[in-house]
Amino acid sequence: MNAETPPFVTFTTGAQFLIDEGVVESITPDGLRYIARTAKNWPFGDQPGRHPYVMIGNARTMETGVFLAFFKDGPPRGGRGPNKS
Repeated sequence: MNAETPPFVTFTTGAQFLIDEGVVESITPDGLRYIARTAKNWPFGDQPGRHPYVMIGNARTMETGVFLAFFKDGPPRGGRGPNKS
């Protein structure tokens, strides 16, 4: 992270941030939302031991350092795989 790193990201800005930082090759905001719903170790939310979302307007934001650390530690990556239909 550098001096231009935002203190908080949304699902939309977070997706682009991960790409810009070279953490993932590609990811969409909906892909991030899917991970947030399904990853048992997702670090944000209302449950005990999780970092709270910070609401700005109607957007849920996440502290960038925690967000980036989660993805650098190895959550699911690489998309859904090849189309098998």
